[in-house]
Amino acid sequence: MNDSNLVIFKNLNKLAFIALLIAVIPIWPYFFYQLLKFLVCGAAAYSAYTFYKQHMSKSMWIMIVVAIIFNPINPFYFGHFLWSVLDIVIAVVFFRATKSQGAKAIEA
Repeated sequence: MNDSNLVIFKNLNKLAFIALLIAVIPIWPYFFYQLLKFLVCGAAAYSAYTFYKQHMSKSMWIMIVVAIIFNPINPFYFGHFLWSVLDIVIAVVFFRATKSQGAKAIEA
């Protein structure tokens, strides 16, 4: 992976990580959550592609599942509590993907 792709990968994952943690606070308008779905789905899809290119299949499948959960085209409708739990868990997934992008992935 060249340097520009690595920068895109890390910045996109950091942005998704921060947005997911902010989304736990229930003060945002509905538009924020719609925007969050586009951001997280895009970041997860790009991460899945990156992991595919690096032959990291477990990490790739985890990111595909994240992209499906956060897809904005045919959304899932969960309660706020479940979304908050998912936001925190998936924020950790993005954090670990950013930190362990090189030799390891989120395979723990």
